[in-house]
Amino acid sequence: MSIRLALEDLAPCLLEDTKTVITTLTNYGYLLYTLNMLKSLKPFGLDKKVLVVCIDKKGATILKRMGYNVFCVDDNELSKFSPWNTKGYDKICYLKLELIYRILSLNKNVLLIDGDIMFRKNPLEDMGVWWKDTIYDVWVQNDAQENRNTKNMCTGYMFIKTSDRLIELYDCISEVGQKKYLKCAFDNNDQTYFNNFVKPGCMFNALPLEKYPNGKMYYDNTDILNESAIIVHFNWVQGHLKMAKMKEHKMWLLTAEEEEQI
Repeated sequence: MSIRLALEDLAPCLLEDTKTVITTLTNYGYLLYTLNMLKSLKPFGLDKKVLVVCIDKKGATILKRMGYNVFCVDDNELSKFSPWNTKGYDKICYLKLELIYRILSLNKNVLLIDGDIMFRKNPLEDMGVWWKDTIYDVWVQNDAQENRNTKNMCTGYMFIKTSDRLIELYDCISEVGQKKYLKCAFDNNDQTYFNNFVKPGCMFNALPLEKYPNGKMYYDNTDILNESAIIVHFNWVQGHLKMAKMKEHKMWLLTAEEEEQI
């Protein structure tokens, strides 16, 4: 099981800088969340620019039928919804790391988005600044509750500039890289990998919580953050409590008819 991407797979998804790809990883069990995230990007004309990497054929077939740019990994054993740190979740998180590595290796930047994210504003405005920045390698969501606490970055939303250094840091496919990931499996997986092995070797910028709140930050400060948030990440809850939270905050966009297509 591997993500064998080529430049032609990325071509339809390149943004205006011709260097950046927005991507997300999903499977059939997670498809409703992914479609909700994509629908939140539609007002900005970005839903059909996302490279959707789908692990199984069933999910990929549905996405292709709906007109999305899809790359199928073709592993039908990983088609079910896998809650945080349960069986199968570690493999899915490994594929997220490999996806980043493959795109960086093709000399393209990556904006990686988890499917439990909702867009409230156009993300390209900030990205235009990031493209021109010469200091930072990575812009990443903060999973803490204070901007000054950058101990635990959240890998559900992150922009990574390609470079030899970042390609080396994200090499999870070599023997050394796989051993590093095994130290993180079932210990927050790709997030631990970033915080332990990538963050110390790069220049990173923790995104401000006012604009990029994690789940707990948003749930505790909803009224304030509704005005400033570019995204809301519905983490800090497990399983399908994510969907309940999205509906509670009126950020579940799929209609009953759309859900029935899945």
